[in-house]
Amino acid sequence: MSRSFRKLSFLAILLAVPVLAVPTFLTAQSLPKISADFKQTSLSDAFAQLEADYAVSFSFEDEAVEGKTVSTSIRKLPLDKAVEKLLARTGLGFEILDGHFILIKKIGVPGLPPPTLPLSVICGQVFDKTTNETLTGATAYVKNTPQGATTDLDGHFKLEGHFKKTDSLEIRFLGYQTLALSVRQLLGQPCASYQLSLANNWMPDILISDFAMDLLTIGDRSSFHFKQEKIPTLPGWGEPGVMRMLQLLPGISGAQGNASRLNVRGGTPDQNLVLWEGIPIYHSGHLFGLYDSFNPYLIQDVDVWRGNFGAKYGGRNSSVIDIKGRPDLVDESTWGVGFNLLHLNVFMEKPMFRKTKNTKGAILVAFRSSTIDRVENKIYKGLFNQIFKNGRVARERQEQANDEYVTWNPVFNYGDFNLKMRWQGKRGNDNSISYYNSADELNYRYAYDDKADDFFETVDLVEAGNSGLSWQHKADWSPNLQANYTFTLSTYDNAYTFHWNENERERPFIDREQKENTMADLSVRLHHQWQVSDRHRMSFGYNFTGQRAWLVVRDTNSITHEANIWDQDTTRNLVHTYYATFDYDVNDRFSFSLGIRENHIPERQLYYSEPRASFVWRPLWDGFSVNGGLGRYWQFVFQIIDFGDLGIGEPLWFLTSDEVPAQELWQWTLGMRYEKKSLLIDAEFYRKNSRNLTSLNLQVDEGFERPWAFDGSSVATGFDFLFRKRLPPYSLWVAYSLGKVEQQFPELNKGLPYPARHDIRHQLNWVNMLDYGRWNFSANLHFHSGSPYSLPTLQELPCNPDDCDGYDHYYTLAFDRLNTERLPNTIRLDVSATYAFGKRNKKWKIGLSFFNLLNRKNLLDIDFVPSDIYDDNGERIGAELQKLNRLASGIAPNFFLHYEW
Repeated sequence: MSRSFRKLSFLAILLAVPVLAVPTFLTAQSLPKISADFKQTSLSDAFAQLEADYAVSFSFEDEAVEGKTVSTSIRKLPLDKAVEKLLARTGLGFEILDGHFILIKKIGVPGLPPPTLPLSVICGQVFDKTTNETLTGATAYVKNTPQGATTDLDGHFKLEGHFKKTDSLEIRFLGYQTLALSVRQLLGQPCASYQLSLANNWMPDILISDFAMDLLTIGDRSSFHFKQEKIPTLPGWGEPGVMRMLQLLPGISGAQGNASRLNVRGGTPDQNLVLWEGIPIYHSGHLFGLYDSFNPYLIQDVDVWRGNFGAKYGGRNSSVIDIKGRPDLVDESTWGVGFNLLHLNVFMEKPMFRKTKNTKGAILVAFRSSTIDRVENKIYKGLFNQIFKNGRVARERQEQANDEYVTWNPVFNYGDFNLKMRWQGKRGNDNSISYYNSADELNYRYAYDDKADDFFETVDLVEAGNSGLSWQHKADWSPNLQANYTFTLSTYDNAYTFHWNENERERPFIDREQKENTMADLSVRLHHQWQVSDRHRMSFGYNFTGQRAWLVVRDTNSITHEANIWDQDTTRNLVHTYYATFDYDVNDRFSFSLGIRENHIPERQLYYSEPRASFVWRPLWDGFSVNGGLGRYWQFVFQIIDFGDLGIGEPLWFLTSDEVPAQELWQWTLGMRYEKKSLLIDAEFYRKNSRNLTSLNLQVDEGFERPWAFDGSSVATGFDFLFRKRLPPYSLWVAYSLGKVEQQFPELNKGLPYPARHDIRHQLNWVNMLDYGRWNFSANLHFHSGSPYSLPTLQELPCNPDDCDGYDHYYTLAFDRLNTERLPNTIRLDVSATYAFGKRNKKWKIGLSFFNLLNRKNLLDIDFVPSDIYDDNGERIGAELQKLNRLASGIAPNFFLHYEW
């Protein structure tokens, strides 16, 4: 095990030990913020509008709301406060179950005391009448009272209240007939068993909303919001990896099958701002991007903008992925352990400040570590070709199969560690401190040893990781003014070491070459939200970002004891940013937002302005809207792709400077959306114009001459379409993208525009999900058209015979035009299934998934190398192009087991 992993393991143990003594307190649950306007609207229509706009469901008796109208304005209120304001002066009360299901009940005549009734208990266990299996998540409630509950994993429920003999108990579960019973026969009786029969016609608009199977809700500026507990089985991978999940959205794809390096609407992976608990993440993937580095069991909320994000965010041009994690302010400890065929996972969530009256809090500790370095499993072998490009590793693997003296041994390690403490004081201020660490390592040894005269050895060591620390503070300064302060520190480390040895078995190496790249990011973000009036809102703030990028290239000779530093570069940027956004609801049909973000780099006296605007227009019927946006974006960091002949590695991060200009992007979007409770249709056009791009982050073919250029431009245009329909317990999801990305560099392709490597014209995901009792099934049919590649020609160049095995020439590749050919289309079917079981507070989940179930041979890339041609006498007589196909993974099964208690 490497030094980095020993340090990571030691840190996990060191931080976990004192946590075991931390005590408990209360639980809190965050509720959605509600904004709505009603003018003489019937109460039932008001409920319907809130159900259409937010992931909530109302349950009520028709006679309880009949003839009642409401006139009120609700602005950014939590769900409980919004419903309380809506029901003021209606004589109705409510209770919220599971954060989104709202029971409406009568509370009697105002001014009259309720009748005095004894406290009673009604309890029971709910079963499927056909299979006799317990039903988890069924709802039991006494009509027109505040008493309601959902059944636990064993189907149990318990209600306590002052019940009348004339009351009735209703038990409901989606897809089953409602069971209604008189309370008279239940009072004073022991817990009973209740059996529900399957319904002939499902009623999706009753108490339990089918949002439970929904992956997302729509946020501001056409963003998407994901709740972790609503993410079902993920097709092909089983566990809900967030970066894989985002690729189900239109406009988002993985770079060459990569999970964590995303192309968003024609952008490159370094143009995505990825935040974990406010920490900027520069290394978001394990296994060189095939598995994302965010523990799925720690994630609570994910917000993603595919562009057109507000002035609050900056520093990247393409997208924002904002991930927030556990814990809630729990009153009980939770432990979790699990594994799959790639890694082990352990976490603990524990309350704090149990003995403190005015403070409540919780702490979370989690650790993942890979097992593939110790276990030869099928998924590891199946993913190998996808991990390695057509570099030296793949070619030397073939030599091992043909020569008994060859040793070929690549070993992977990866892991991540999370620590978070969250607490609230007596004034309700919310504070959290988070620590994040992820690390990856490849140790690859290739050797030829005949145990006699000949010995040759190379060792490649790639170590990459990201560490981060954040403090977040949220406070309500007044009912209309909130503050959110964040301080973060993020460091990225990427080190590549190459050892070369020949006929020196006693030495670890003769020559050692090293390349090290680090990125340090210190950020202060002070954000404020002000509700000026019912229709006016403002947000404003200040950001300070200090970044430092460092690169050094050096070598050492163990025989001559010589050491050289061939390149050493350090770049620093200090950026001061002021921003503000003004939101105005003109009327119930039209609203707009105007924003400005001003960046200043005082060291170079540079100013970068970023105006942004968006609107929402609801011209026709409820649920239908037209939206658009326009904005300018500046980016001050970028990546360089330089893996050498190894064919794998992590990109190098750099900063803009006097010689390297900041990247500029202008973007506009225009779309429309229709959303009802069980239906979402979203369509949007976009265009992105970028300039000051660098050629050094282009993925290029072997032999391609890539100049040091920062004067490139690109144009990305496209159309994204999302259709989602829920027919409980089934949910359908269709995401289609049509796009075109062209790049242009004066030094490349004779100065003419050419298709970018990630120019995928068509992409389709057809996702099917079925939630049946304790079972959850999902399947995704994925299609995308072929990405472009360059077709080279052979070029003969003169050579000194002493350097070319006695020949006076050699053959190399020449690229006249770039990306003129396209790979075949890719079709892949991914399936998964999970089963949840266990007793109360002891939850098990077991799952099996298949990536590429049909085992199709999909191409990720085609590479070309010159191959010499020899006559019968062994003399070279020419050369030909040899084509090397890089295949994506074939069928790859994965099994996982997760247990929480």
